[in-house]
Amino acid sequence: MLIKKIGAVSTALVVLAGASVPSYAAEQVNPASYATKAETKLKNNALKSEVESPIKLVNGSFEEPQIARSSQMFDASEVPGWKTTATDNTIELQRNYNNFWKMDAADGAQWAELNATMNSALYQDIETTPGTKIRWKVSHRGRDGVDTAEVRFGSPNQSLELMATMASGSEDWTEYQGTYTIPEGQTVTRFEFQAISTADGDLTRGNYLDNIVFSSPSNLVVTDSYDKASTPKGKQAKYNVNIANNGGMEAGDINLEIPLPATLKYVPSSVTINGTTTSDVTYNDATHTLSVHVNQIADGTTTTVGIGVEGLTETNAAHMSTSLKYHDLGFTDTTYTANSTGADITVTSNTAPVIVADDTSVKKGGSFDPMAGVTASDAEDGNLTSSISVTANDVDTSVEGTYHVTYSVTDSDGNTTTKTITVTVSSNNAPVITAADKTLKKGASFDPMAGVSASDTEDGNVTDKVTVTANDVDTSAVGTYHVTYSVTDSDGNTTTKTITVTVTSNDAPVITASDKTLKKGGSFDPMAGVSASDTEDGNVTDKVTVTANDVDTSAVGTYHVTYSVTDSDGNTTTKTITVTVTSNDAPVIVASDQTIKKGKAFDVMAGVSASDLEDGDVTGGITVTANDVDTNTVGTYHVTYSVTDSDGNTTTKTITVTITSNDAPTFTTSDVYLKVGDKFNPYAGITASDTEDGDLTDRIDIESSDVDMTQPGTYAVE
Repeated sequence: MLIKKIGAVSTALVVLAGASVPSYAAEQVNPASYATKAETKLKNNALKSEVESPIKLVNGSFEEPQIARSSQMFDASEVPGWKTTATDNTIELQRNYNNFWKMDAADGAQWAELNATMNSALYQDIETTPGTKIRWKVSHRGRDGVDTAEVRFGSPNQSLELMATMASGSEDWTEYQGTYTIPEGQTVTRFEFQAISTADGDLTRGNYLDNIVFSSPSNLVVTDSYDKASTPKGKQAKYNVNIANNGGMEAGDINLEIPLPATLKYVPSSVTINGTTTSDVTYNDATHTLSVHVNQIADGTTTTVGIGVEGLTETNAAHMSTSLKYHDLGFTDTTYTANSTGADITVTSNTAPVIVADDTSVKKGGSFDPMAGVTASDAEDGNLTSSISVTANDVDTSVEGTYHVTYSVTDSDGNTTTKTITVTVSSNNAPVITAADKTLKKGASFDPMAGVSASDTEDGNVTDKVTVTANDVDTSAVGTYHVTYSVTDSDGNTTTKTITVTVTSNDAPVITASDKTLKKGGSFDPMAGVSASDTEDGNVTDKVTVTANDVDTSAVGTYHVTYSVTDSDGNTTTKTITVTVTSNDAPVIVASDQTIKKGKAFDVMAGVSASDLEDGDVTGGITVTANDVDTNTVGTYHVTYSVTDSDGNTTTKTITVTITSNDAPTFTTSDVYLKVGDKFNPYAGITASDTEDGDLTDRIDIESSDVDMTQPGTYAVE
């Protein structure tokens, strides 16, 4: 074996005796020379033999037991791992101590002097697996000059094989290292240091030892995963790389290479090592590859590298994997590689929340809670019901009519959804029909009674009495149709309800375009914010055409823009938006729809006012430009108001005036069951009332009666 003394002026050739010689190599190493050594890149290098239990010596830097002064003698039983051939069983440890020794330990703060009180050897007996290749190294130093010692391995109680002869001066520590293959049948290996000579001839002095390694190589096993199964587009997730060192020594200079798929992007400054942010990172934009450097990983430990990524494109499987290269710590002659199997994450669309709210009916005079039964949910945020706000609500349960409630909710990504429901305030005791609008595909079957029900406060379930009074649905043609239902309760109260049935073409494209409001004189781009998509063709925005556009931003008014797009199957979709051009700071008229009894007086200006940001109260300037109200005739009429501010901005508003009949009186009665011979009072249990006149029971007259109490039968009283 050739012992190389880097920087020295001589070499020594050591010839080994014996028939069986283990495989090894030894080298005196100057750490500064590591960079000049050519790396041997091996994926499955023989040094990385798979072992169930790593091989490793104990207390290689002599840090135990810790001493408080410059040196101390111990019985070998007090020094973990180490034994001595000295007959007094003494081991001497020394320590960095107030510059007493004019030197520091090669590793840590303590080292051993090979001979304590007599010429002897220090050794450890280590359980080993035959065939395993071992890394070894030792730092050696003379005390007063050049001291010489030998490194020997072999089976205990047999002649040990010489691995290296160490001849080191007192100026600095010299490191020796090599490899050793455990011979066949050798299940315990002795790792021994024997003093040969010292500079002053006193074998009880000198031959310092420190930083000793006798170990199976490091062995990194890489697994990876994401911190979540999916992430919305535009949101972040964490890709975690777990690196477990299952070998016998520390791994050093670990370099990770992580290519990112096109569906993900790297989040800058997001890389952590065991939870602490690291800047030892480079990212190559051209190759979409991230490189991360980890200094070292101790044997028996796991290091976790976390990397922030952001979803770019929807996908079922954004795949990432990691490959790494590393050395055994302190040895740069061999480069190992390891790879993860990879992990997938789903990138989902950033969907808007969904509001669940149904049309409802309320009895006149009943209570109405706009939030009853209303919920909201979001694919990413979950339940958002508590975030719902009511943005409009004109429900008046004291007056029969049709009203609306509008809800709004915004998710954590800023997506806002609104929904408007219809609230019908009906007369007391009228039945209620439950039927929802429907959307069907062209050619689909349609059952008008599917999902339709009716109930009445007095009669209970009256679904079987529901009739379809109108139905123009044609599922063979795309269009909007209507179905009207009717039901009458036992008191003669009739309720009708009409639903809309929309027949759509199969997979027609969808145009996304919203109504717009512009200031007079502003600019208008009809294609701004307009897009179109199709299930088969994908993005078809470039095929959208404007088929109608009457917008004139120089004049206040309501205009319309109509868009059209046709997919590759010939399915055409059109959509019209409303563009409202408003004047700058136009006045505002406050006037509400009214309901008046037939014959009652109507004051056209009652409750009407107007205001302007600049002019203040301009109620006095309101004029009635149209009024067809006739309080003597039941019907729906309109009144139009107009007001102009000092800047010439004119506002008009039209209200609806409904003239209703003057509430005829109402009977309360029920059928009577009597026996032959009983006395019959035709006025018993009968009452009458009127909205204006109150109780009219004393005004009831009998117009006809054929009751004969002497004969069984059914009779009528009118």
